Amino acid sequence: MDAKNTFRQHAIVGFFSLGLAFAFNRFLDTPWSTTFGRVSIILLFLILIIGPVMRLKKPAKASTPLRTPWSWRSELGVWFTLTALIHFYFVMGGRPNWSLMEALGGFIGGSGYGFANTLGLIALFWAVVLAATSFGKIIMFIGVESWKWLHTMTYVTFYLVSGHMLYFQFFSTYGSGPDWFGYAAAAMALLVVALQLSAFAKTVIKNRKKREK
Repeated sequence: MDAKNTFRQHAIVGFFSLGLAFAFNRFLDTPWSTTFGRVSIILLFLILIIGPVMRLKKPAKASTPLRTPWSWRSELGVWFTLTALIHFYFVMGGRPNWSLMEALGGFIGGSGYGFANTLGLIALFWAVVLAATSFGKIIMFIGVESWKWLHTMTYVTFYLVSGHMLYFQFFSTYGSGPDWFGYAAAAMALLVVALQLSAFAKTVIKNRKKREK
């Protein structure tokens, strides 16, 4: 369980997030709304690979944060939510005449843009819930078991975010078709699934060996 948020780790993750956003905007000429959306996907990807990687290769005992990747999940989760909220702000703020219902329009049929937005909005809701419950006092209030159950929704959030990105990139007629990040996002989603399946297979094999002894 990662219930401890530290100022140092928040500063490092924040610097990484904002620096990455600046690099996307400055060097790749990516609009700010798209930039923060992409940064949020990268942060969520990092959160999701930590668990299965740690199960596949248990690290040696160490007290330093860089040697304990699981200790970064709360900070990554909070900054994932912050960058996702900034993405939402830029998307909606950049279209002052839009209403939320117009943004979600075309859920069935149309360009598919409304469907992608709906997936993103549901993911954002869960992101806010998960970020709000990523602090020690909140965990103690709701109980560890409730917290663990609630944070299984991290995977659901990842699939919703992936669906939001991939549907917009590959299936919506709103944009100009997939770009390099669309393919990168698809690769990240496949990697997360592959790591999950590998970690699950390792756990099954380990438990079978224990029962056979």
